[in-house]
This record gives sequence, C-alpha cells and structure tokens, in this order.
Amino acid sequence: MNAATAMQWAALVITAVGFVVRVPAAVRGRSRAMTVCLLLLTVAMALSLPVFYEPVDAFLGGGNVANLLLRFCLYVIFLILGSRMSVAFDAPRAGRLVVGPIGWWVFGVVGALTVLTFVLSDLPETRTGLVGYDYQFSVELYATLGRLYPGYVAACVAAAAAATAARPGYPVLARVAAGLIALGLLKVVLFVLLRLTPVELGDLNFYLPFCAVIAVTLGLMVIQGVHWRQQRDRRNLLASINAARPQT
Repeated sequence: MNAATAMQWAALVITAVGFVVRVPAAVRGRSRAMTVCLLLLTVAMALSLPVFYEPVDAFLGGGNVANLLLRFCLYVIFLILGSRMSVAFDAPRAGRLVVGPIGWWVFGVVGALTVLTFVLSDLPETRTGLVGYDYQFSVELYATLGRLYPGYVAACVAAAAAATAARPGYPVLARVAAGLIALGLLKVVLFVLLRLTPVELGDLNFYLPFCAVIAVTLGLMVIQGVHWRQQRDRRNLLASINAARPQT
C-alpha cells in the first residue's frame, strides 16, 4: 500500500467513524442532515477505492455509473455542508450563495452538465477514477465540473469558518472545530484552483482532497463532542437542582 492509498483508507475510516458517532443523535431527531452528509461522504470515500468501486459499478450495470454516483454524492454533501455551516458560522450571505437562487442555479447547471458530459463520454470498462480515459475532452470537462461545485461552496463558506475560528472569546472547542473546517474548505479551494492551471500536482492530487475530507470530518466530530459536553453539563445541572430541592 502506497502513501496515497493509505490516505484514502484513512479518509474512509475517519468519515465512517464520524457517521457512526452521529447516528444516536439522528435517531433522536437531531442533526439528521449532517448525519446524511457524513453517510454520503463515507460512500464517496469508499467509491474512491477499487475494492468498493468495482463491485458497486458492476451492480449498477457497469459503464462507470458508480463514478456518476460519486459525483452526485459530493454535490449533495457540499450542498448540505454549505447550508448548515453558513448557519452555524452566522454567515447568511454565504447561505444565500449556496441555497438561494444563485446557489440552486449553480447546482442545477453543474448537475445537468455533469450528466451530459458523462453520457457523451466513452467509458466501456470499469476504472476507478476514470483512469485512462482522460484523453477524451468530455471526460476532462466532466472531471472539471466535478470539482467546480465543491470548490464553489467551499469558497462561499471558508471565510466564515475562518472568521469563527479567529473570534476572540468564543469557546475553544468551537474555534478548533471551525478552524479544522476552514482548513479543509481552503484545501478544496486550493485544489480546484491548482487543477485549473497547467501545474503538475503529482501526489497532491490525492493528498489535497483527502486531507480536506479528513480535516472537515474531524471538525464535525469536534462539534458533535461540544454538543455531547453541553448535554452532559445540562444533565448535571438538572441533577444538582433536583438534589438541592427540599424533600417533602
């Protein structure tokens, strides 16, 4: 196993753990959108590995339909992440850019063009990451579109996350969570911009996006930890109040 593959597996394990720890809260009706986001992120990370991608693509009928599934998983992930984080970081303008008229227009256009370029591509053999098909212009455009929407949402929310992380007087763990999310989103933006240039990225093609996934997931896990701590403190406070009441 090389370093790039190890990074992919690490991202898969961390996103799976992030999903699992949120399931109990989701069952109780809390944080369901972010739980779905982490579930889809786990699916996306799994589909980046041949051991999962190949049987899933075979189940879907072949032709690399699994890659199209991966793309739309990422689109929905960033749609949820952008909408929820814009609220969490008190960034209404970012929220409007993600789930307002402009945001839905961007989502719709990118989604439609993604399907169109996929249909126009000749992808007879199952290949993880569409390796070996990049000589086709439609595949290059398809791959670029797959990065643009995540990059757009990340650019909308990253500044608000960074501002929250730098906010004086804010709870330390909340600032750590915001900092991790900001770091991940900025890596997404950097990756998208670098891929628009002729610069040869080499292993950074793996490290930048998967490090971004790990950073964002860890940030979301810290947020969940903050919620657990608040619930514990609330229970302890109620227990203290009940204990202090005079017995009748």
